[in-house]
Amino acid sequence: MSDSTFNSSTRAYGLSLAVTSVVSGLLVVLKELNEGVLTFMKAITVHHWVTHGLFDVAIFLIIGAVLSKSNQGQGVKIDDECLIKAVTVGFLLGCGIVAAFYLYDTLKG
Repeated sequence: MSDSTFNSSTRAYGLSLAVTSVVSGLLVVLKELNEGVLTFMKAITVHHWVTHGLFDVAIFLIIGAVLSKSNQGQGVKIDDECLIKAVTVGFLLGCGIVAAFYLYDTLKG
């Protein structure tokens, strides 16, 4: 692994962004396919998208905090190039999950 120019928090929260993007995309699909989940999320806040956003922020912060404290407080060991790829792939995968679901739903329907 080459030396990273990013600090431990940047690496941790970058990976958290990648994971949160995918989880958020999957949550969109889950809400659309499961009326019970959608109803539950509507009941928590004024709108299911508000709940969804709060869930995303919570997941992002929790994963980021855990990863930044990992490795005996030194954070995740990942080089810059791998981190940038992980963030890019995670973001695109999250977007792709949502786009593919709605495209499929539109075409079948």
